[in-house]
Amino acid sequence: MKVLANDGISESGKNALAEAGIELVETRVSQEHLISFINENHIDVLLVRSATKVREDLIDACPGLKIVGRGGVGMDNIDAEYAIDKGLYIINTPKASSRSVAEMVFAHFFSLARFLHESNRLMPLEGETHFKALKKSFSSAVELEGKTLGVIGFGGIGQEVVKMGISLGMKVKVLTRKPRTETLFLDFFDGQTVNFEITSTTNQEDFFKEVDFLSINTPKSDGY
Repeated sequence: MKVLANDGISESGKNALAEAGIELVETRVSQEHLISFINENHIDVLLVRSATKVREDLIDACPGLKIVGRGGVGMDNIDAEYAIDKGLYIINTPKASSRSVAEMVFAHFFSLARFLHESNRLMPLEGETHFKALKKSFSSAVELEGKTLGVIGFGGIGQEVVKMGISLGMKVKVLTRKPRTETLFLDFFDGQTVNFEITSTTNQEDFFKEVDFLSINTPKSDGY
C-alpha cells in the first residue's frame, strides 16, 4: 500500500506507517498535477489537511484510490459523500486538533483582554515618548475570570473551549440548534478529575445576553 501525505505528516505518523510496513510518499504535489501523480505512482491512500482539495473530478479520475484521510476536524475540502458513494473509505481525526484550536481561541481572548495586539506594536514604537498615554489607554484591561463565555457549537472544539473557560473561572453558555447535555471531564496533573454537566440552549436572545467573550465553533454549513 502506498500513502501520499500531500499536506505533510508528523514524525509519529511516519513512524506508525513505517512500523506497519506501509510505503509513505511525502512529495508535495500541486493541485493541478495531483490526479496524474496519484495515477502514475499507484497511490492507494491520499492524506490531506486543509490545502489539498479532493473534489469529484479527482475522485472520478483516480479509480485506484481507496482511502482519503483528513488530518483535522472539518471535511470542507473533501466531497466526502460523493467519495463514499464511489466506494472510497473516508476518515478524519475529529479530536486530534481540538485542544490546539481551543488554546488558540484563548490566546486571542487573552490578547484582546490585555490589548496585547496593540501594545506589542505600539510600545516599541512610541513607548519612550508616549509611555503615560499608552499606559492609560491600556489600563482598562480585564481578567477572564468571572466573565461570561459564549460558545456556539458543542462538538470537539466547542467542548474544549468550554473546559478551558471553566478552568479559568468563567461562566459558560452554549448555543446549539438542538438542546444537548454533555458531561465534560477536566483532568489535572495530579490525577484528580472534576466533572461538569453542561446543557446547551437553543434560545439565541437569551444566549447573547451578557456574553463577554464569544467563540464560534461550527462548520460553514451550519449558517451561524
